[in-house]
Amino acid sequence: MARTMDELLEQYYESWLGLDAVYEKWAARRGVTFNMLNILTLLDDEGVPLAQAELCRRLHLSKQTVASVIDSLEKRGLAARSVSADDRRSRKVSLTGEGETFARRINGALRRFEIGALARLSEAEREALVDTTHKLWRSMADALEQEQQDDSAD
Repeated sequence: MARTMDELLEQYYESWLGLDAVYEKWAARRGVTFNMLNILTLLDDEGVPLAQAELCRRLHLSKQTVASVIDSLEKRGLAARSVSADDRRSRKVSLTGEGETFARRINGALRRFEIGALARLSEAEREALVDTTHKLWRSMADALEQEQQDDSAD
């Protein structure tokens, strides 16, 4: 018998929160928070300094969260801020030499961890997981946009 929408949502919430907890624990075992891990990963992947606003946009994080995480990374000597040459109001964030080394090491370990977990699924399950998760994200983003438009019309 097919599960009800409420039953599906309960399992979805459990999975979503469970995945969040796994990533938080994985990052904590390496001495960082999940948000630190995400910023380190993005800066390392891009290989160039990024504006704080770009970090906010790409990671779906608030300005305050990004500023706080960067403060922590700077205190640890892993990242540095500089004034953008293009826009003096904008701050660019880059990895320090120590930050690059740390980010590459932790990113490699994370990739191996994720690949190991995905390898436990069949190829069809992996494809379905990624495709369906992306489709759900887009559907929810569209529903939120419609809700905001409806609120504006009232």
